[in-house]
Amino acid sequence: MRFLARLLDIPALDPDDARRRKLLNILLLIIAPFTILILSFALYLDASGTGTPLGIRTLYLASVSTLVGIVLIFLINRYWLGWLASLIFLLLITFAIFLNIEPQLLVKEFLFLFTIPILMASVILRSWSSFAMASLISFLIIQTELKLKNIISLPAILGFFTIAVVSWLSSRTLESALQDLRTINRELDQRVADRTRQLATANTQLANTNVELANANQQLEVAYEQLKELDRLKSRFVSTISHELRTPLSAIHGFAEMVNMGVYGPVTEKQQNALKRIMTNDQKLLSLVNDLLDQARMEAGQLSLHNELFTLPDLIHDVESTIHVLAENKGLYLKVEIDENVPQALLGDSKRLHQIIVNLANNALKFTEQGGITLHFYHSNPDTWGFAVIDTGTGIPAEAQKYIFDPFRQIDSSATREHTGFGLGLAIVKQLVTLMEGEVRLDSSLGQGSTFSVVLPLLPPNHKEETA
Repeated sequence: MRFLARLLDIPALDPDDARRRKLLNILLLIIAPFTILILSFALYLDASGTGTPLGIRTLYLASVSTLVGIVLIFLINRYWLGWLASLIFLLLITFAIFLNIEPQLLVKEFLFLFTIPILMASVILRSWSSFAMASLISFLIIQTELKLKNIISLPAILGFFTIAVVSWLSSRTLESALQDLRTINRELDQRVADRTRQLATANTQLANTNVELANANQQLEVAYEQLKELDRLKSRFVSTISHELRTPLSAIHGFAEMVNMGVYGPVTEKQQNALKRIMTNDQKLLSLVNDLLDQARMEAGQLSLHNELFTLPDLIHDVESTIHVLAENKGLYLKVEIDENVPQALLGDSKRLHQIIVNLANNALKFTEQGGITLHFYHSNPDTWGFAVIDTGTGIPAEAQKYIFDPFRQIDSSATREHTGFGLGLAIVKQLVTLMEGEVRLDSSLGQGSTFSVVLPLLPPNHKEETA
C-alpha cells in the first residue's frame, strides 16, 4: 500500500496540479490491468489458434501500444509536465475512438463515447479544458459527417457542449471548495502555530514563576526557621531575665517588710508610708515579672498543671482576699454568686485557677469606675463547670475583641495610656484555659460592661488519661 501511494503521489508544489496529476495516475492505473487482460487474451488466441492472424496482430498492436503509451504518459506526468501528459492521454483516447469505430456507427450508436474525454478533460486539466475537448470532438464529428455527406447532427454537438458546461461547473465548484478548504487549513495552521507559541511562552513564564516560587518558598523556610530561632531566643531571654529579676524583687519586698515591722529600729509614720509604697510597687513589678515568666514557659511548652482536690470555698476566699482591697480602694463592690448545683470539691490546679480568676478580676477593675464586679460560679452540664467575671465598666470595642487575648496587645497601646501593664493578663488566661482543655468566651459592648466566661471539664485532662 505504501508503494502504491508513493507511485500515485506527485511531488508538485501547486496542490491543484498535484491533484490533477494524481488523478491521471489513477486513470492510468485503472486502464493498465484491462490492457494487460487484452494482451493476455491475444496471447491465448495465438496459442490456441482460434483467432485470425489479422485480429490477433491487431490485439497485440493495440495492447502493446496502449501499455507503452501508459508508461510514457506516466513518466511525463511524474517527472516533467502534468498538463502535457493529460493532453496526450485525452488525445490518445479521442483518436482511439475515432480510429477503432466505423464512421457510420461513430455518428450514430457510439456518440456517447465522446462524452468520456470531455468529462475527463475538466478533471485532469483545467476546468475550461472541457470546452476545448468538446470543440475538438465537434470538429471531428462534423468532418466525419461531411465526408459521409450526412446532415450535421446539431443536437449531438449541443449535447457535447452541455456536458462541457456541466463538467466545467462541477470542476469549478470543486476547485473553489478545495481553495476554501486550503484557506481554512492555512488559517487553522496559523492559529495552531500562534496558540503553540502562546503556550510555549506561557509554559516558559510558568516555569519561571515556579522557579521564583520555589526560591521564595526556600527563602520563606529560611526566614521561618530564623523566626523560630529568634522566638526561642526571645523566650529564653525573657525566662532568664524573669528568673534574675524575681530574686532581687523578693529580697526588696522582704527587707521592706522587715524595716516596716521595726526589725532594724523604730520607723516614723512618713517612713512607713514610703515603705508601703515601696512594697506596693515592688508587688506590682513582681506580678509583671511573674506574667513574663509564665508567658515564656507557655510559649516554650514548659508549663505543666498540678491537679489535685480543692474546695471551691477555699478558692473563692483566696480570690476575695486578693482583689477585695483593690475593689474597695476604687469604691467598687465585689459580689460572689454560687449556683446550688456547683460541686464544693473539685479537681484541678487551684493555683492556676486562682491566677485565671484574679487576672480576669484585675482586668475588670482596671476598666470599671462605677458599680463593681461579680464572680458567678455555675455548673452548666454534668461534665463541666465554670465561672464568669461580670463588670459594669466601659466595655470593649468590637474591633478590639478580635485580638484581646493576644500577647502584648492592649486596647490603648499609646505611651500616655491610663492603665499600665504588658498586656499579658488575658493572654495568660486564654493559654491556661486552653491547657486545661476549657474554653473562654467574651461578651461585651461599649458602655454596657463585659462578661468573661470560663468553662472547664470536671475531670482535668491528666486525670482522664489515668482513669481510662
